[in-house]
Amino acid sequence: MNVSSVPAPGNGTAAAIAAADPGVRVRPPVVDACSLVYDDAGWRAYLNRLGENAPEYLDVFSASFCRYFGASHTAYRDALTVRRQDAIDVLLPPDRPPFDLAGHLADRERQGVTGEFAMGSAERLPDGRTVNEWLLETVRDVRDRIHVWAGISLRDPAAALRELERSLAAGATGLCVIPFLDGTDPADPRFAPVWDAAAGARLPVWLHTGHHFARSHPSGLGSWRTVEALAGRHRELLLVAGHAGWPDVREMLLTAARHPGVFLEFSSHRPRHMSKPGSGWEPLLHHARGMARDRVMFGTSTWVNPGPTGPLADELAALPLPADVVAAWLSGNAQALVARAAGTHRG
Repeated sequence: MNVSSVPAPGNGTAAAIAAADPGVRVRPPVVDACSLVYDDAGWRAYLNRLGENAPEYLDVFSASFCRYFGASHTAYRDALTVRRQDAIDVLLPPDRPPFDLAGHLADRERQGVTGEFAMGSAERLPDGRTVNEWLLETVRDVRDRIHVWAGISLRDPAAALRELERSLAAGATGLCVIPFLDGTDPADPRFAPVWDAAAGARLPVWLHTGHHFARSHPSGLGSWRTVEALAGRHRELLLVAGHAGWPDVREMLLTAARHPGVFLEFSSHRPRHMSKPGSGWEPLLHHARGMARDRVMFGTSTWVNPGPTGPLADELAALPLPADVVAAWLSGNAQALVARAAGTHRG
């Protein structure tokens, strides 16, 4: 039977739509567990951080960046051979419309997205604020829909702890750490005070795990072994394995099975490819009805697969998975994590 899919409306009428037309499958609401919400200054900070610490990303993902920003791929590639800033200028020309929060939220609603974990960073903007500060101030009135996960750098443990405390006081509800950009091992004992503080405040930590393209840093930074070590030492720490540790998905899933505070999210990977032999996602689908059901979250990474979020969610809904698993992965598990993190008062 040819069944169409529509986003679940936010006004509670999903059941009525399904009853009126049994041929319509109402897709569950979506929570994007890895979102980037920036103005152009924030995007410049993001792209420069990549360029300075992992320049390979500006090359490998050139087509994705150009599709997302609506830029000429040829012009970008030509500029990148000359100077990184010239290439970034191609992506972010001075006549780009300014960031529009209302427009962003309207688009999220059209896509059926009811919430998102927006990843920040401690990078400085031209006005002196950090990206974390800009993000927290910008979404101050809509934090029920945009949950700010402040980015911290582990290059300086003391500075990371200060940024955690500042962001927590300003309303951050999670943290974001990208080990390959810092060139540090999160499991190094020097960072124990950071993880203890995150655990004590019930701040979930999104940690980039699995494959990365930064040739100057080893591939093991942020592996399932990192997650295993952190979860074993800091039993109350809530960890989200960004990109699910791919290609070591089985190992990451088994790590989550051992530690109740570990979750997986699969942003930057398209759901439609997961069922293909050799994709590396076979363990996730195999265990979807069991240990993976309540530990997996949907995410986009915003620019990696440029395009509307709705079709990506539809790709997940089209996989051979039970409806309850689809609902849990698209939003239920993310909502449960938010509720779990909020269960302890933050100082």
